[in-house]
Amino acid sequence: MHPDQETGSLDRDLFGNPPRRHVDWSHRRGEPRVFTLMWMMYLMGSTVIMFASMATAYSISPHITRPAARTMLIVVVLGYSVLWAMVRFSQQQRAWSHVRFALRDAVVLFIPMQAVIWPQALPVLAHWPVDVVAAISVMSLAWILMLAGVIALGSASIERNHGKELVRVVWMFLVLLIVFMAPLIGSLQTSGAAIGVDRPRVGWLLSPVTGLLEIVRDRRELGVSARVFVEHWRMIIALLCVGVALLLIARAQELARGRYSA
Repeated sequence: MHPDQETGSLDRDLFGNPPRRHVDWSHRRGEPRVFTLMWMMYLMGSTVIMFASMATAYSISPHITRPAARTMLIVVVLGYSVLWAMVRFSQQQRAWSHVRFALRDAVVLFIPMQAVIWPQALPVLAHWPVDVVAAISVMSLAWILMLAGVIALGSASIERNHGKELVRVVWMFLVLLIVFMAPLIGSLQTSGAAIGVDRPRVGWLLSPVTGLLEIVRDRRELGVSARVFVEHWRMIIALLCVGVALLLIARAQELARGRYSA
């Protein structure tokens, strides 16, 4: 008798094989495959936006491609900083490790992003220095880890409160506050002279959006298209540490809850 007749399953994969340990292949149609597909489509859409903004240009040069690249990267940043949390907080929470779930999301988000970040070092695109592109990548990793910790903590809280809408809204508001609080405070501070391009605006890295704008800030007065200062790297490392700390706190909370339940 054929294995699929033994299990009563008529479901097969692309190669015609029936599942060995499951009734059907539904366990391979869910997470993280759907989330990965959505993220890939989002990255493709952001790339289309970049090239569409250059459609009316008579010639292609870094002066034209750099603003388009900034717009594309801002769209990408909003995807992993706002839409990611919005999607996860609106779903039914899993009972297993939320930290592992968030870290899996982080891998799905971070790796495909490199396909739109690193090409910006090419002369035909933004032609930013390699260290600038590297800083964009590492800063994105730092913020993704930080938000992964927040999402893990929020998902556990939503699960404990049986998915109450108010709890979901509170955690989403907290994410928005984390992402946009620094730009909001900066916009309210109208006093003081503007900081020149020869000095880093480290406080801008307290938001993934303004952090990106600070790293790719036009510094042609210094003879380069963009520049990363030592202070930038220090802040990026600090953000990485905060992200790891949040994940450790979320994991410790899971372990403590598991022992308490036992």
